[in-house]
Amino acid sequence: MQARRGSAQRSSVLPRPVGSPTCLLVITILLSLLLDPAFLLTQGHQDLPSVEPNSSLNVKFDPKKMQLTWDCKENATSGHCVMTHKEKGQIKKQMKRCQCTFQDNSLHGGVTLTVEVYVNQRPISETLVYTNPGKEGTAAQNFSCLVYNADFLNCTWAKGHAAPDDVQYFLYIRNSTRKSERECPHYLTDAGTNVGCHLQDLSGLTSYNYFLVNGTSRETGIQFFDSILLLKEIERYSPPHNITVNCNESHCLVRWEKPRTRKNWSNREFQYQLDIWRQSNSGHSENQLIVVSGDSENRYNFPSPEPRGTQMVKIRTADARRAHWGDWSQPVQFGSEEPESSLVLVYVLVVLGTLAGGLACGCLFKRFLGSHSLFPPIPRIRDKLKDDHQIDHQVLSEKFTCDAEMGDKEEILTVTEVAEAPASP
Repeated sequence: MQARRGSAQRSSVLPRPVGSPTCLLVITILLSLLLDPAFLLTQGHQDLPSVEPNSSLNVKFDPKKMQLTWDCKENATSGHCVMTHKEKGQIKKQMKRCQCTFQDNSLHGGVTLTVEVYVNQRPISETLVYTNPGKEGTAAQNFSCLVYNADFLNCTWAKGHAAPDDVQYFLYIRNSTRKSERECPHYLTDAGTNVGCHLQDLSGLTSYNYFLVNGTSRETGIQFFDSILLLKEIERYSPPHNITVNCNESHCLVRWEKPRTRKNWSNREFQYQLDIWRQSNSGHSENQLIVVSGDSENRYNFPSPEPRGTQMVKIRTADARRAHWGDWSQPVQFGSEEPESSLVLVYVLVVLGTLAGGLACGCLFKRFLGSHSLFPPIPRIRDKLKDDHQIDHQVLSEKFTCDAEMGDKEEILTVTEVAEAPASP
């Protein structure tokens, strides 16, 4: 009995098995998985679809529209485009319907275009390099344009230094709205090659426009040249209109009207330069040119007291922000010729009076010399004490003088021939 009780007590101390060994193994594996953070992260992304890391967007660029397009991806939430320009740096645009449209920019130097879109919160990017096709150095160079007389446009360029002999260039102009594009209607040529363009109609052009010079050749590819020009910056203003000058006793007032331009700008958009000179200066001004702002109500008042003589004034115009001066106006005369002629008369009279005075002085001096020779001076009383030592010299001098005077006299002898009387028989 005691032995049974002891065994019963020992059996009560031993732990009872919770379950089978298989259950314990399953519980252990589950706990280890639940505590593993990698397992938790994998479970969190099992519901998202996978995206290929090297997925291509098939990016395309249309330089005529300045538009970048690509293949749309499903679940694309947002994106943007970046144009890397050599002169302007990075230009960023937000995408709209799987495309980005940039403003007009020059492309002849090449640009780099990048597209980055987000699909399921994952970025996908692709880069496109746009280059200028053709042989280096064949594009038109020294390109420039000028608007003048408000209605005319001239553009000029030079042949590329590496362009072949059969190269031919063509100019295209597109406004900023991209709704109007035209080719040059009148080319200027040099040895058969187009090197300029004359445009007589500026309708359809906007404030800034895109200019493109393409080239063709049978020998090699010709690079293009393009530029964005603001018409206000390349316009050369005409001279002002209706220039008038009104003077009083002390001042003169110059008035004028602003020139006709491509657009009707306010007075503050102009500045003027005046050149005032006397007519006797042959058109060469000795004074500094006068700059007058357009805010001065197109007038300039300056001191000019009478008599002022005949004077001239001419004026030219420029943009208030850039001193690109236009042509001079025709000179306008003001003043009177009478004061000028009277001054000349005074100068002539002074010169003649001076000459007359000089001649009179010369005659008087000559007459004085003549009277001095006719009336010799009366000899003074000789001082015997002081002049004794000069007597001998004086006597000798007087004797020499008398001898000389006597030697100068000639004696004339008259000889008469007497015939002999005949002898008496």
